[in-house]
Amino acid sequence: MILNEQQRQVGKDNFSGALKMTRRDLIPALVTVPSVTAFYWGYSSLRGNPVRAALIGAGGQGRSHIDSINPDYIKLVAFSDIRPSMQKKARVSLEGKFGSDARHIELIEDYHKLLDRDDIEMVIIALPLHLHAPCAIEAMQKGKHVLCEKLMAKTVTDCKRMGREARKTGRLLSIGHQRHYSYLYANALEVAKQKDILGDVRHIRAFWHRNQTGGGKPGGEKGDFDTWFAKVPAEDKQVDFARYGYKSLDELVRWRLQKRTGEGLMAELGSHQLDACSILLKAVLNEKDTHGGKTMVHPKAVSGVGVNSYFSDGREVEDHIFLTYEYPGDTVVTYSSITTNEADGYGEQVMGSKGTLAILSERDVYLLKEKSLRDTRISWAERRISQPSAVSTSTAQWTSGGGLQDTLTSRGYREEQEHLAWLIRHPGEGQPRCGAEVGLSDAVVTLVSNMSARQRRRIEFKPSWFDLNSDDAPETA
Repeated sequence: MILNEQQRQVGKDNFSGALKMTRRDLIPALVTVPSVTAFYWGYSSLRGNPVRAALIGAGGQGRSHIDSINPDYIKLVAFSDIRPSMQKKARVSLEGKFGSDARHIELIEDYHKLLDRDDIEMVIIALPLHLHAPCAIEAMQKGKHVLCEKLMAKTVTDCKRMGREARKTGRLLSIGHQRHYSYLYANALEVAKQKDILGDVRHIRAFWHRNQTGGGKPGGEKGDFDTWFAKVPAEDKQVDFARYGYKSLDELVRWRLQKRTGEGLMAELGSHQLDACSILLKAVLNEKDTHGGKTMVHPKAVSGVGVNSYFSDGREVEDHIFLTYEYPGDTVVTYSSITTNEADGYGEQVMGSKGTLAILSERDVYLLKEKSLRDTRISWAERRISQPSAVSTSTAQWTSGGGLQDTLTSRGYREEQEHLAWLIRHPGEGQPRCGAEVGLSDAVVTLVSNMSARQRRRIEFKPSWFDLNSDDAPETA
C-alpha cells in the first residue's frame, strides 16, 4: 500500500482518534503504571527472581531474541550453535547486551548436552524448522519450558506431538508468533471490532514483498543478493555437518531453501501474515477470544499458486507465492509473498464498506475513510490522542539494551519472553497467548497453503487437522 505523506498523516490521525474513542478508559490507566505492556498482557515483575534460560540456535532470529531479553525476567546462562560464524556473532550480541557479564554465558555446541543441564529452566529454540519438534520434545522431556520460534514444526503431526508432550510433562510451550504480544495489533483489533468504523468487512489483503535481486543487478538470479542464499563462511567449512544430520554445508547454511529442512516463504513470512489475519478476523467476526486456540478463526478452503520464476540457484522452494483463502461469512483473504519487488513492504489491509485499516511493517497503523484520500479527517475520529505514548506509530528502535525502554510499539519479542518467564514463576496462573493450540492452527494453515500452491488446487480444511487430540493430519490424508 503506497501512501503519500499527506495520506499517511490523515491515516494516523484517524486511527489515533478512533482509538481514543474505543479505549478511552484503558489509555489513561496504562500511562500511570510502571510497565505498561506487562500490565496490558497480564503479568508483573519477578522481583529479582529471573528464570534461568538458554538459547538454542544463534542465527539471525536467535540473536533477535538475545537483543530482546529483559534481565529482570530472564537470566541467560548458555547458548548453542554448531556454526563457528554464528557463535562469533552471538558473542558480539551477548557482549553488546550484557557487557562483561557475557563471559559467564557458556557456549555448548551440541544442544543435547545443553539440555542435560539441570539448572536450565527454559529454552528458546531458534533452529532450522525440521529441528523444532525433536528439540522441543526432548527439552520438555528433560524438564524445560519451551519458547519455540515459528513455524511450530515442519509437519502437523509433529506439531501435535509437541502439544501432547507439553500436556504430558506439564511444561509450558510457547510458539513465537509475536503479534499475539503486540500492543499495536491489540489497538488495531479494538478499532476493527467497531462496525461503525470499518463497516462490512469482506476482504483482507496480506502481503510480504521483498526484493532479493539487488535491484535487478547481474547475478541476482544466482542468489548473489538473497539473504537466504548466503555464502558459506570460511570458518564454517570445517563443520562436521553429517554428524548433525545435514547432507551438505549448503543445506546447513541455506536450510530455508530446501524442502527437507524448511518450508520456504510461507513458513518464514506467510505464517506471520496469516496469524495476523486470524487475529483480525476474530475481531471482525466477533469471535470470543479465549487465547486457547479453540475459537481461532480457521479458513474453510485455500487455493494457491507457487512458482520459482526468477532464481536459478538450485533452490527447491518457491520465490513467489499467491494464495486465496475462504473464511466464514464469505470473507476472502488474499496473500502474496514475492522476492523481486519491495514497493509495498509487508502488512495487512482490512477493507470495509466504510473504511480501510492498514497495518504496515508492524510499526504503523492507518485508518482511511472510503472515497476520501484527501486531507479530510473522518468525522467520528478526533485529531489527536490525549496520551502520545499510547499512539501506535513507530519508534526509533524496537528493542534496546540493558534496562529495555518500555514501549507500546514493541513487536512483541520481549513480551512473549517475559510472559513465559512470569508463568514459570506463577504455576497454574495461565498459558502463553500463543501456546500449542494456536501454534498448531497457524501451522495447519501454513502447511496446507504450501500444499495448495505446489499442487495448484483448492483444498478444504478439515476441522480434525486443527484438533490437538486427533491424529488426523493433512500430510497423511
